[in-house]
Amino acid sequence: MNEEIFGDIAIERTCADRFGVKIDIADVIARGVQTGVASQGTLFKTTNGQVWLFVASQSPQLLDDVQKIVSRMNVEAELFCPPHAEIDYFTRIGREKFKTMFPGKPIVSDDDLRYYKKLAPYNPALVRLAKVKGEIRGYNLQSKAWHKVKDYNYNKIKTI
Repeated sequence: MNEEIFGDIAIERTCADRFGVKIDIADVIARGVQTGVASQGTLFKTTNGQVWLFVASQSPQLLDDVQKIVSRMNVEAELFCPPHAEIDYFTRIGREKFKTMFPGKPIVSDDDLRYYKKLAPYNPALVRLAKVKGEIRGYNLQSKAWHKVKDYNYNKIKTI
């Protein structure tokens, strides 16, 4: 019990320090879900009713990895929170990666950066969820497949 409370406080502090997002965890939906060989995720609900996913890995992790984790967990992302609340973090990294690959080529549109944005380092990752599609899935290290961890439904109500 004390370890769980410590884990919740650590996540809240990491969210504030690394992402500039103030989060108060009200309920942990799924703790320590295996999301890969070296990564684990925690789904939690905040006091204001939002559902978040926090993913940390022991090895380097990219935005592309986190997007795949979100998809395979059977959840839908609303927002991938950039580190240090730097709004254009993923775009900046995408531009740098693009310019490294094509030093003389101009960036015409955002479509040119779509792939390179995914190469941005993103460990740990914080994702605000729009939907949990009935079940939360985790990665099984023995079978190397995704399986159901917990039944849970969530759908953010869109407001104008």
